[in-house]
Amino acid sequence: FTPFPATPDPRHSMYKISQLIKSGERVASIIPVSNITRSIHLMPRFGAVAP
Repeated sequence: FTPFPATPDPRHSMYKISQLIKSGERVASIIPVSNITRSIHLMPRFGAVAP
């Protein structure tokens, strides 16, 4: 994912990030399950209207 911006989003005080893409491919890492400390690390960006 992209680095955190300097300031959080003013609407929800969270930092916006995106998938990191280099040379047209996603950059990813495999981590051990023991490194996961929460059930969610990233929140999705919800639209203004729920489907």
